[in-house]
Amino acid sequence: MATQATTAVVIHELGNLDSISVEQVLLPSLEENQVLIQIECAPINPIDLMLATGHHGIPPPPKILGFEGSGTVIRSGSHPYAQSLVGKRVAALSPLQGGFGALSEYLVTSAFTVVVLRDSVTFEQGASLLINPLTVAIMIERLKEGRQTSAVFNAAASSLAKMAIRWCQSLNISPICLVKRQEQVDLLASLGVQHVFNTSKDGWKDEAKAVTSQLGTKIGFDCISGTETQDMINLLLDGGTVHVYGSLSGQEPQISSFSLISGDKSIRGLTWGTWFFRLPADKKSEVENEVQDLIGSILKTDFHAEITLDGVKDAIKQYSTKKTDSKFLVRVRKTQ
Repeated sequence: MATQATTAVVIHELGNLDSISVEQVLLPSLEENQVLIQIECAPINPIDLMLATGHHGIPPPPKILGFEGSGTVIRSGSHPYAQSLVGKRVAALSPLQGGFGALSEYLVTSAFTVVVLRDSVTFEQGASLLINPLTVAIMIERLKEGRQTSAVFNAAASSLAKMAIRWCQSLNISPICLVKRQEQVDLLASLGVQHVFNTSKDGWKDEAKAVTSQLGTKIGFDCISGTETQDMINLLLDGGTVHVYGSLSGQEPQISSFSLISGDKSIRGLTWGTWFFRLPADKKSEVENEVQDLIGSILKTDFHAEITLDGVKDAIKQYSTKKTDSKFLVRVRKTQ
């Protein structure tokens, strides 16, 4: 099978955002179960920044950035399922260990990690159909499993957290939100969130603990790690569990063994991929349908700006400042 040349965003030195450039790259030949996708749109996610700064143990650079995107399958390997996808509009993941990401005109990836888009779902929506919405889907699954009526979220003004908040509100589950700036408090209040705490202010821990005690909160979702994992553990009632799904601090969770033992508390990893791709076919289809049902409302992504591949370097630098509204949609394919 012939290789494919592509224009892509490449990083040459992990941790050095100035080493990002747009250049021509030759993609690998298709294997039996792979597809070639012409990418239309791709978002810049926290995981993209983490990959660019050397987290997650990816192969050494040079590496094409971008962990997810949307586009059209234009070629496939010999596997029947891969062949059935040719001509289909899809949301797709890049192979994390392959070094070939979605911030590229073309993407080679496994046919079994794509989701076929409905006609009603746009490429813009499809670009962010997987990582954030499916992470929120497993959060909701955990909440339902434990019959929880409230939950703690940190980094609660993020795109993902806002999705989780809207879904919780639709199920009458009370979100308890932790943020770092007053503007984020105001933002969440405008979304109807009753319990929002600014962790940069004195006394927030006692105030938040009073709310979790009143609501009987036993579950939290932590995407920051470091010392904030312990802060969340302390907020939960005895028997509670913190689900860690990110490490925005760049640190491992710092926790007190005594707080786990004395309160019969626990921490647990949460990753949507391990959960989603192991689901039985009927359940996986059900989740795909639910996510596409909600992608224009509860699971919508609010983009700060649209850019091209040439703007990715500056956008990632801006994204690294962790501004609330700095979510970028990269419009990859050039239209005439």
